[in-house]
Amino acid sequence: MARKFITERRPTASRGVQRSLEDRRTPIDVKYSLEEALEIFVQAKEAEGLRPRTIKDYRQHISYLREFLSEECPEVIEDINALTAQIIRAYINYLRKDRRPYEGAEHRKVVEREGLSVNTINMRLRTLKTMCRFWYAEGITGKNAMESVKPVRDDQQKEVRGLTDEEIGKIFNALDDRQFAEWRDKVLMYLMLDTGLRPEEAVSVHISQFDFRSMSVLVPSQIAKNRKEREIPISREVGRMVRELYEEVRQYFGEPDQVFMNAYGDPFTADAFRKRLNRMKVRLKLDELHPHMFRHTFARNYLLNGGDIFTLQKILDHADIKTTRKYVQMSNADVKAQHNKYSPIRKFLRR
Repeated sequence: MARKFITERRPTASRGVQRSLEDRRTPIDVKYSLEEALEIFVQAKEAEGLRPRTIKDYRQHISYLREFLSEECPEVIEDINALTAQIIRAYINYLRKDRRPYEGAEHRKVVEREGLSVNTINMRLRTLKTMCRFWYAEGITGKNAMESVKPVRDDQQKEVRGLTDEEIGKIFNALDDRQFAEWRDKVLMYLMLDTGLRPEEAVSVHISQFDFRSMSVLVPSQIAKNRKEREIPISREVGRMVRELYEEVRQYFGEPDQVFMNAYGDPFTADAFRKRLNRMKVRLKLDELHPHMFRHTFARNYLLNGGDIFTLQKILDHADIKTTRKYVQMSNADVKAQHNKYSPIRKFLRR
């Protein structure tokens, strides 16, 4: 069926300093700016083989800290050794009470409420903790400013929720298969709901990763978050949709390896998918809709349908099963349905 197309700057010299542990307890003679200290850290992590996206996150998190320091403690920007636990705690309070979600973020609507979520704050603190430990170990600072700073506590951490059956139906009913972009989005959603792939893994999948005989998709170690290759079964119906989409991609754009392309023949990206879902959220008047929700929906429904958590851990590529447990958020309706189905009292009531 034919479908319609709607159309840094690095320091001039790296000045790493090697000192003994005893020397590092004394004041530092050489001053490092925040930017210089960041670049030394980044160079070390690149040498360790960290992924570009992780490096990008490090830079982004420090940009938030730099923004705070420029107003409150500009001396730290010029001398990283001036960073103290007291300054970091002031930064935490700023994030908790004053910073508004998505403020300054391009193409994102600023949320009216003040203060970031506990999860977001702790994510930024983990980055800073890693950096402060590195700077101290390398002799860039005379102290580890994060050593005594604790993560922010929360009474109940809100996990990313999955989509309800009603919401999924509403989303699919709103998609027009006659338009290439919406048909592509539909296939992508089906693939994520069927496999639990991460958004980045799903949008970048190549046709060579699919085995349409055994009905599986291979996630190579080069793109897997935990650097472990894994093979995930797919439903025959989803495999058929993937092949149908790829045949259309070939007709329009030649012989690309990637399955999911935009209307201009360029690789579709997770960020583009997020933006499209955000527009759909507004159009359908949904409270929340973003790519990761499809992965969470797969995880929750996998367990509700009788799957075991150890297999789910392998499919989702979680190094620690605690992550898998946190990943699955059951609604009260889910809990009630499972209780009605599995309560041991049932066998006694039948007597």
